[in-house]
Amino acid sequence: MAIVNGVAGEHPQRRMEAALPVPYPLAGDIAINGVRLSDQPWAVSSLHQTYDFANGELTSNFIFEACGVRAEIEIVTFASRSASTLVLQEVKVRPNRPCNIELQAMVDTRGLRGVLERRRTGTPGEDEAVCDGALLWETDGKLSRCGIAHYTEFVGCDAEREVREWDARGPLLTSYRLSLGKGAEAGLRHMVAMVPSILHERPDEEAVRRVARARKGGFDTLRERNREIWADLWKSRIIVHGASKRHQALIDAAFFYLNASVHPASPSATSIFGLAMWNDYHYYFGHVMWDIDAFCISPLTLIQPDAARALLHFRRRGIPAARSNARLSA
Repeated sequence: MAIVNGVAGEHPQRRMEAALPVPYPLAGDIAINGVRLSDQPWAVSSLHQTYDFANGELTSNFIFEACGVRAEIEIVTFASRSASTLVLQEVKVRPNRPCNIELQAMVDTRGLRGVLERRRTGTPGEDEAVCDGALLWETDGKLSRCGIAHYTEFVGCDAEREVREWDARGPLLTSYRLSLGKGAEAGLRHMVAMVPSILHERPDEEAVRRVARARKGGFDTLRERNREIWADLWKSRIIVHGASKRHQALIDAAFFYLNASVHPASPSATSIFGLAMWNDYHYYFGHVMWDIDAFCISPLTLIQPDAARALLHFRRRGIPAARSNARLSA
């Protein structure tokens, strides 16, 4: 599931303002000789995931077996710190014998509460689309909207590309089909821009501009810039002399998750659990508590001063509403 800073909707049970999931930006599928992983998830084995705190990258490795073919899959996912609206992913496939491969990149709208207001695969006024597609999502309760645009590219070899254009209410979907030899490697790169309406009146159109800029800069450049920014952040790493190896590891984890949860571009601070959310717990519904000011702003003033300023700006922006609430209790 995906949560976007600044996007809120009406909770389905409590009927109050809460953080709600938006279309998942980095969904996808893999098929070997026509057999899809989504249809046979039990065909996956040897799943191993590593979270690189140094770079903010999640790497997933697993084996997908179908039709007598054993394919090694590697997926690298990260959120860009140099371009705050972007999330990026690269999928690499390497089969152990010749086969037909299909890779899909999807912005998945299934199973969500909300309304798909607009979906486009072309770019108005342009002969050639600058991205694979864009959509405008409105949350339950009409409290906010989110614009999402995505772009894909295939690396390693040529592939037949297809963008699903006819599905007016369905997900954004791009497919690549090719024949791959034994031990050969092919990859799909997916870049997605997500813009909340609190930052732009027409967020889906702004998302298109953001992902078009990402396309021009390139995946490798964005990945390198993200690593450079994380390397700079880690210069402020807190080292406790005399701490055990385990205690220092816990401190490093806290340092990483604090810095991963805030950004100078964040419009609505961050909740007590960052942007964490799952189905079996409410996580305080995404509400921002006093803990953020008391415990987070002080270290961020030294580590990420612009992010600390963004948290304070969120509080300042809410002062008129707080005064109105106070009048009701006078």
